[in-house]
Amino acid sequence: MWLETVFRPTTLFSLKQSQATSSGAKTLLTPSPYAVKMALLNAIITYDSLQLAMGKFSLIRALDIRFSLPEKLVVNNCFLKIQKEPHSETKKKHPEINFQPTVGFREYVYLAGDMKTAVTIQNKKTKDFLKQWFPRINYFGKKGCFFQFIKFIESVNIGKEYSRLLDDKITNLVPGLITIMDDFDETLSFDNVNTYNRTKTKRKERYYLLPFKIETANRNFTLLSKISQT
Repeated sequence: MWLETVFRPTTLFSLKQSQATSSGAKTLLTPSPYAVKMALLNAIITYDSLQLAMGKFSLIRALDIRFSLPEKLVVNNCFLKIQKEPHSETKKKHPEINFQPTVGFREYVYLAGDMKTAVTIQNKKTKDFLKQWFPRINYFGKKGCFFQFIKFIESVNIGKEYSRLLDDKITNLVPGLITIMDDFDETLSFDNVNTYNRTKTKRKERYYLLPFKIETANRNFTLLSKISQT
């Protein structure tokens, strides 16, 4: 059984790939499983308590999350002025300088329609938990990338329009874009994701297939469209 959640983007979306640098940050086309799980933890802490988030951490860590995007996407290329820490030599000569202005590359995605997430549900307890907290999420990725909860859909199976996890069990590969997204590692603890703790987080890279193709591209934008599944 799958619980689908429909979200409507109200702003442009951006979430840099984990391999990207601060100066040249290409974006993912969709929130990563890691980002969704962090958004769930944030919602629980904000609207309830830290103790509840810690108590539900193992349940959130084990969630299998997939994504379905609208028919059309536009990735906009931008150069922005950002603040960056100075090089060590500059810092030695000018210790009063904490940040220096520079130019960074960023991408922002326009989603021409609603986005859906799908999560496997094993029992009523998990379903009730997700139905309680998914509506409290209002952004994914960077702060300011807002989404509006629309509705839930309960399904026995999800359609081919969803992202597919590329692992040893996959068969019948179809055309699409392969993307790397972060997820929680199985050995991850709450301390690893606690921003007030110096314990390093443990991200697990997973390969996903998104059923999209590039229609046209230039230096300003890239237009992608969904590949029809027959």
